[in-house]
Amino acid sequence: MREQRSAAGLTQGELAQGAAVSRALVGALERGRHMPATDAAIRIARALGTTVERLFGATTPDGVGPAVAVLGESLPDGTLARASWIGGTLVARVVDPVSALGAVGAPADGVVADGCVQLFSGAAPGGAVVAGCDPVLGIAEGLLERAGGARLVGVPATSGQALAALAAGRCHGALVHGPARSLRTRARPGLRRWHVARWRSGIATHPGLARPSLEALLTGAVRLVQRDRTAACQQALERAARRLGAPRATAHRTAAGHLDAARAALDHRGAAVTIEPVAVAVGLDFLALEVHDVELWVLDRWAAAPGIAALLDLLGTTRFRDRAGALPAYDIAGTGAAL
Repeated sequence: MREQRSAAGLTQGELAQGAAVSRALVGALERGRHMPATDAAIRIARALGTTVERLFGATTPDGVGPAVAVLGESLPDGTLARASWIGGTLVARVVDPVSALGAVGAPADGVVADGCVQLFSGAAPGGAVVAGCDPVLGIAEGLLERAGGARLVGVPATSGQALAALAAGRCHGALVHGPARSLRTRARPGLRRWHVARWRSGIATHPGLARPSLEALLTGAVRLVQRDRTAACQQALERAARRLGAPRATAHRTAAGHLDAARAALDHRGAAVTIEPVAVAVGLDFLALEVHDVELWVLDRWAAAPGIAALLDLLGTTRFRDRAGALPAYDIAGTGAAL
């Protein structure tokens, strides 16, 4: 809505006057905090020379919205979902029911039924959708939710999955990590980049293994939990194996995320491809392979979106830095700097 208003050359007050609604409503809608009543939505769309469907997305009066998964997977019936709008499409991610029962984290907006998200009473899907695997994505989502401003929908994903979702128009931003030079090479025109953090990528090992060498880990003698090949940590392992002239190690299991991999190594007295902050947090030893920068990548057209702007503002605050800086082996120097 904000983009449409700007393209029409209208201020919030002028749009409010032309649509016979309050300026406060216009502001609230642009922040993604509310969905308008049907009559107000029609007047606003007419004032902007567009349709209700294009402006607000196709929702039915009973609160059902056809949805697509941010990462392109299926949305199983009965699962909880957190959702937002990208253009006229409702995108969603599944919410872990265990997390939903806790006091920490962002709440679900509804439940999936027949490919739609049946919205809970009072739910207002919206905000910036950001996919990635940085541990602080959940911190940022929770802080913005509690602040009551522009919303963030964090989606756990590998760097490759996040970039694929960004290219497909299913998210506003991607948190990616890798060697700094590699990230600079992969960046393309039309993207804006911000530095978020720096950490080491490598292999976490159970303390009882007495810090085995990379060569020993690649032989398959130790249970090695690996990651999807779209994961930047997995790619770091494969580069290290090539440098040694060693074959690709056989995976005893493929983990969905950094924490899942580290916990598997801890539970099964093995090793796992992950990042140092997670390894240290769960009590594992760590063999570093590469230093990775973490960056936020956003398409130019979404850089001014309220949720993205709120996230960038948050990165510079003490309340965010205190929490992110408390993570072990997590370097926040330069967090929020534009690249």
